[in-house]
Amino acid sequence: MRLAHGRIRWLGMLGIGVVWLGMVGCGESGPKKVPVSGRVTVNGQPAAMVRVQFLHEDSTLPGNLKMPVGLTDEQGNFALSTDGDKDGAVAGEYRITLEWLSGNSLSAYDKLAGRFANPQSTQFRATVGNAATTVPPLELTLPESAILTQPPRTR
Repeated sequence: MRLAHGRIRWLGMLGIGVVWLGMVGCGESGPKKVPVSGRVTVNGQPAAMVRVQFLHEDSTLPGNLKMPVGLTDEQGNFALSTDGDKDGAVAGEYRITLEWLSGNSLSAYDKLAGRFANPQSTQFRATVGNAATTVPPLELTLPESAILTQPPRTR
């Protein structure tokens, strides 16, 4: 009886190991992602806390693959993330939207008032190849008075 119990326990552990290995092996499936980075400036100055969203032209891509995102640092630099921290994006053509966040809280607002957040009208585009890609600088030029310093009024 003791031998049978030990075998069942061993088989259970083996089963858990097989499932675990299967899950680890699935982590790298799907299209290859490559590092993508760039820089955002507003009126010639680096802009921190700009949410940079790439929107793949192939809308049939599953899940996050069609919309990697990055957030600029104090120097205006960003690196895209799809499924993990700065893991890049899949190759293809993208539209780029930008939102300059007022902070990192839930009450943050877009200091650009949505001017660069519409994927249908964005002027920013990028091509990601099969190797690491640095997109040309994303330069925003607008009057200082158009940059919000307070949340927009809601009705």
